[in-house]
Amino acid sequence: MNQFKSAKIAYVIFALVIFSLVANIVYLGLTGKHLISDNDIAAFAQSRGKAETVEYADRGEIFTSDNEIVATNVKKYKLIAVLSSSRINFSDKAAYVEDIVATANAIGPIIGMDPTTMAQQMQEKAAAGAYQVEFGNYGNNLSASVKKQIEDTGLPGLEFEDSNTRNYPYGDFCSYIIGYAKSSEKDSVKQLVGEMGLEAIYDDTLAGENGYKVYQMDSKGYVLPDGILEEKDAVNGQDIYLTINSSLQRELDYQLANEAAAAGASKASCTIMEAKTGKILATSTYPSFNPNERNISDYKNFLFDTAYECGSVFKTFVYASSIESGLYSGEATYESGQYDYGASRPIRDHNNGAGWGTITYNEGFYRSSNVAICNLLERGYTNREDVEQVYEDLGFFQSSTVDGFDAAAGVALYKTDSSRAAYLTTGFGQGSTVTSLQLLKAYSAFANDGKTVDPYLVERIVDTETNEVTYATKTNYSKQIFSSQTVQQIRDLLKGVVSDETGTGKKFALTNGVQMIGKTGTGQLVENGAYSTTSYTKSFMGMAPYEDPQIIVNIVFQGPDNDTTQHQANVIQNVMPTALSIVSSYNAPETTSTSDGDYKLDSFINQSASFVKSKLESKSINVQLIGNGSTVLEQYPEAKTKVTKNDRVFLKTESTDITLPNFVGWSRKDISTYASLSGLNITIQGDSGQVAAQSLPEGTLVHAGDTITIALQ
Repeated sequence: MNQFKSAKIAYVIFALVIFSLVANIVYLGLTGKHLISDNDIAAFAQSRGKAETVEYADRGEIFTSDNEIVATNVKKYKLIAVLSSSRINFSDKAAYVEDIVATANAIGPIIGMDPTTMAQQMQEKAAAGAYQVEFGNYGNNLSASVKKQIEDTGLPGLEFEDSNTRNYPYGDFCSYIIGYAKSSEKDSVKQLVGEMGLEAIYDDTLAGENGYKVYQMDSKGYVLPDGILEEKDAVNGQDIYLTINSSLQRELDYQLANEAAAAGASKASCTIMEAKTGKILATSTYPSFNPNERNISDYKNFLFDTAYECGSVFKTFVYASSIESGLYSGEATYESGQYDYGASRPIRDHNNGAGWGTITYNEGFYRSSNVAICNLLERGYTNREDVEQVYEDLGFFQSSTVDGFDAAAGVALYKTDSSRAAYLTTGFGQGSTVTSLQLLKAYSAFANDGKTVDPYLVERIVDTETNEVTYATKTNYSKQIFSSQTVQQIRDLLKGVVSDETGTGKKFALTNGVQMIGKTGTGQLVENGAYSTTSYTKSFMGMAPYEDPQIIVNIVFQGPDNDTTQHQANVIQNVMPTALSIVSSYNAPETTSTSDGDYKLDSFINQSASFVKSKLESKSINVQLIGNGSTVLEQYPEAKTKVTKNDRVFLKTESTDITLPNFVGWSRKDISTYASLSGLNITIQGDSGQVAAQSLPEGTLVHAGDTITIALQ
């Protein structure tokens, strides 16, 4: 009975197997797919003996306006030691580590790992039957030169896995704008992906498009000779050129960090814009971060993301509205000190409401009187409709986008609060909030005959395959907002703030003879829902020169008032001459020498280094050759820049042999330039002053990557 039952079960199983086979054959014939797995049989068969690899596109680089690379790619390698004796190459030769001890003795010193430890690690993995072994930090992020040293040993079983990393040569350099990219998985492929700033905004443009190769393989899994079955070339990413000037940006980063720290500021920002075009020449935030390390404490980009109560820099627009309406009388007088508008507490001038007696409205602007604004707004010198229209025309309280950056709108308190207080306090920069970007744009009206200009950061985008410019920014002006007469009167008022004995901005006067004009501002910071009595937003909006402004600058410090104005002035006085010189060089006539003794550089690229050196030295220009070659490959400053005998011109040649000069007496800026062009790792000790000593003497032969220490006095 049991035998009969067993035979019956076996019969049933057999019948089911036959049925499934028949059913699968029928399904295969109809669909081309396996019934159970649903795999495409034809595709499966076609794929046997094939392998596909990704052909990575090179990520585009980011350049400054003067062609300095600020974001680039560096290929790194990971060392892998194959331990399995089954691993052979195409010629049936061993492709694994045959002699563990000999390999460790040869490779350990190259990667900085103790050979005994390395050998022990390989032996333990081999005993455990591991196919391969990696060496942690010692074997990761190896340079191309280290990889070559390992390959030159000729030892079998040593393989490399390569990856692209993003490198930012100048570290903390305009970092909130540039952002960073890091190795991440995108579309199931590990590659560099932009995570912040322009790297994220223009990720697709920079990334390009990966290609692929499909190979025919033998039964052992090795690619056959001429075994490429199909391929698609990678399309490299495009390069982005910024409006940022590298020399000015480095100087601004350095000055802002020093002065903000000295003032005890919690946050600080400074942006320098070319007034006629809207090009942002430099912008810096404190505290900042190094994108190579991504030590970020605050992801907010102050220029775009932070709306704040700017204080009295906003008064300029109330005065402009009054002048434009034809109702302003600068020599008319009012009683300063306090303005009673029916509230429990009057609006007071910034000297605790003491004021300065009966003064003119012009003087009220110089002294930054809140009471002057209240009088202008409510006592027949403006009408509200016109004032609010001016705010709108200038771009305040509106969101915007600059080169992909979404900029905050700020808040117009008077639109949600119908009280007199909201309208009045907005007029002197309290209650309502604006951004530095909005202020830069608004002040540009006083440099462009009553029209604002849109700020921008991206100059052009270039296809690296064809060198074609695929995108170029054009300067964009607004409609006419103010008349020429209004513009001139506002410039006169701004001049008084800096040059009149009653002005609040006297510390911002330049020492090079150029007339700076501008407006100071102080706003109380809101902390825990209430105005702080110890923390402030201190601002300055500046323009130069007075006659025809070429540069507009915005600087903001937030925190306690520890002689903040002086620290801000120190920044401005150091960076403005450089900014003006840069704009002047852009717009200089096509001549090589000027009446004031300056000399405008030609392009020296591909010229004889000795000839160029002698030519410049005949003009008393200080020339520094980098490399012992004969041909100029790079120059700094760039062509069309005006220099004097006090400036140093750097010419990089084709030779990798570099004879060190005598650095004594050089500036920090010159040392940084030399390091950038030469590729030397120069460590600078000290914060300021000129070079007093160098670790390697003059005449020492060095190469890119070598290290030297410089001490400032």
